[in-house]
Amino acid sequence: MSLRLIVCGAGVIGSNLAKNLAEEGHEVNLVEQKQSVADRASEKLDVQVTVGSAFDPKVLENAGVAQADMVIAVTNSDVANLGICSLAAAYGTKKMIARIRDTALSEIVERYGPDHFHVDEIINPDEVTAQTIVKIMEAPGSREVADFAGGKILLRSFDVPEESPLVGERLGDLRESDFPWPFIMVAINRNGKVNIPRGEDVIEARDRIYVLLPKPSLAEFLTFAYPSVRLPKKVIIYGATNTGTSLAKSLSEKVPDVVLLEEVRSRAEKVAGELKDVRVINGLASEADILRECGVEAADAYIAVSASDHHNLISAVLAKQMGAKTTVITTHQPDYTQIVEGLGIDAFINPRLLATDQIMRIVRGERISHVASLPEVKAEVLELVAEPDSPITRKPLRDLKFPKNSIIGAISRGDEVVLASGDSHVRAGEPVVVFCHEGAVPQIEKLFTKKS
Repeated sequence: MSLRLIVCGAGVIGSNLAKNLAEEGHEVNLVEQKQSVADRASEKLDVQVTVGSAFDPKVLENAGVAQADMVIAVTNSDVANLGICSLAAAYGTKKMIARIRDTALSEIVERYGPDHFHVDEIINPDEVTAQTIVKIMEAPGSREVADFAGGKILLRSFDVPEESPLVGERLGDLRESDFPWPFIMVAINRNGKVNIPRGEDVIEARDRIYVLLPKPSLAEFLTFAYPSVRLPKKVIIYGATNTGTSLAKSLSEKVPDVVLLEEVRSRAEKVAGELKDVRVINGLASEADILRECGVEAADAYIAVSASDHHNLISAVLAKQMGAKTTVITTHQPDYTQIVEGLGIDAFINPRLLATDQIMRIVRGERISHVASLPEVKAEVLELVAEPDSPITRKPLRDLKFPKNSIIGAISRGDEVVLASGDSHVRAGEPVVVFCHEGAVPQIEKLFTKKS
């Protein structure tokens, strides 16, 4: 169903949202205050662009707020985003989404309820980023992570090392009877080419594999596939940002030795008083002496989450050279992908992409309850719920026609996780996890939707 949507703010999140939503057939009006940014959006995007502050009622009126199904406020100002949602509510807009980065403000909104602020959903990219990095630490060796069905079904991607027992294994020989901890491989990225694996495919060293598995299977799968990998005992975090402090607090409950490195003295002193189980060091992450003081040579992971993409990248390369086993960085630059791969960074996370995924899930509605984008392989992983009498419920999976490079990986059936096979039959109301090429989403949705 096509919706009338107003996206406020043409930054990276707003522009990506407008592009994705327009490609899915929605009517999008992008509101941007800066003329130069608005002009650039008009040139690149097939959407209507309104120039002006979305906090101005007349600008919102010109953008069609009275007829909008949803207003999505993703400007750089948390306060403005809340104000825009309040204005939209006054005009009768059906649903409002606001990006809020300030932790204290988002906690207030959660405490008193989003309805109190005329917001239906709040998006906090920093908090989601911290949670994502924690999941990477809990699955050593993973490159991308996403959870589905309330955390019962996990997606993890790994680069297969030469010493892994998986190397040389034919997929058809990985029978469930040999592995009491079930898993299913939904994709293999080999030399930049992504394929949905078949039974005759053989796993090679340096393949990047995408695995779906029930949560209880994760530890055993890691022990088998990566016998030398251990959970981290020492982690260094660079950057006392909202993400960094939240991450340090979470990891200090799981990791014995957590160090937080911050170059601004006042900020370092502030978080030192807040984080009792974290050692806080004031210094530059680009200086080898400071990294030695942090104990980088013994670090299981070095995680750079400062506000500077450049400093994150440089410091992570230095930390790796000095002995850090795993390096993770955040970056807001999508063009960093090839650079990061070439420099040996183990994982990189784009907070803006995570925020976009969250908002796309909300816009798409109840049928798609979770979205995870995998930009490196131009794919998406979706959690969909089958409607009664939808095509997916009428036949076993082997008798259904799926788009190319798409596969159903797992079904959440009550407390049970069913890894899909050709004999699997999806029932109405069941959450289903699908791996698909990013252009195949509309076709996949049709399989889960009852024809009117």
